[in-house]
Amino acid sequence: MPDPTPPSPPRLTELPAPVILGARATVYLGDAVKLLPLLPESSIDALVTDPPYGLSFNGHSWDDASGFRESLPHLDTSAMSAPEVFEAWCTAWAAGALRALKPGAYVAAFGGARTWHRMVRGIENAGFEIRDQIAWLHTTGMPKSMDLAHAIDKHHGAHRDDRIVQTADHDGVLGATRTVLSKGTPVTDDAQRWDGWGTAFEPIIIARKPFEGTVVRNVLGHGVGGINIDGARFADDRWPTNVAFDQRQADALDMLTGTWQGESLSRKFPIFRFDHKPSAAERPRAFGVSHSTVKPLALMRWLVTLVTPRQGLVLEPFSGSGTTLQAAIETHRRVVGVEKDPSFIPLIRSRLEM
Repeated sequence: MPDPTPPSPPRLTELPAPVILGARATVYLGDAVKLLPLLPESSIDALVTDPPYGLSFNGHSWDDASGFRESLPHLDTSAMSAPEVFEAWCTAWAAGALRALKPGAYVAAFGGARTWHRMVRGIENAGFEIRDQIAWLHTTGMPKSMDLAHAIDKHHGAHRDDRIVQTADHDGVLGATRTVLSKGTPVTDDAQRWDGWGTAFEPIIIARKPFEGTVVRNVLGHGVGGINIDGARFADDRWPTNVAFDQRQADALDMLTGTWQGESLSRKFPIFRFDHKPSAAERPRAFGVSHSTVKPLALMRWLVTLVTPRQGLVLEPFSGSGTTLQAAIETHRRVVGVEKDPSFIPLIRSRLEM
């Protein structure tokens, strides 16, 4: 059986020249696993990131074991399963981040519901303390939930004549896109019984680099180690919770519960709006390139504010379209980004120039 582990290229010894260099944003082109260990030690105040989930998204290698193996030439991954390779990859990038972050600095990282435990294990294996999680419940943006009733109809071989699916005329940067315009009417009794049921939410792990000494000494010595409660309050100065909704989920909660002591129950949770047709600021496009897994800018601003000191330096190892980078700048922080795919660099540049 051939060894799927690629040959080891020469190790980098210093950071390459940044592809974007501004007053508040610096972006490097390259593999985060290779570049993060080259950042100045204990120089970063927080890490806020939306990394690959290890779900083989649209069959692309950047979210698949084959792509993760490219980042791990120093490991023998030939006997590892795909989930084990993903965990090892998470350990590798988190180890580089651990070195770059200041003692007591926080990590806020999105994960996929099916694979996030592997990411959490990887982050913990690298030396971080797992502190909490935030559940982001949403119904819009990139659909990650299976339509269970439609899957049951397909299992029974039943076809929905009124189901309408639109396929793009050409491939985008992440492949051909398909949009369900109408899910159609469930055909089988089993599908009718499970109509409206889905399978998804997105967790956000909150981790922290271990302190040096006591909390007070660490905060005074390194300027990090606390959560910015006041800066992340919402809805009439409410305490930030570890459940966040999009607007439709909030509306659904209010419909189910009515009011609680004279007010909408959803007001007790942070709410972030992300429409099916987001503005250019939410889903920018440059030179025909767009990104399909964009997070709401308001959500990223909230996370950056929650874990990053004022005027602090944020690290985003998987910059994508640059949402975290823009959020950091808009909240008066500085940011260092890394992006492996060169086709996204013009997209990031266009976002930062808005």
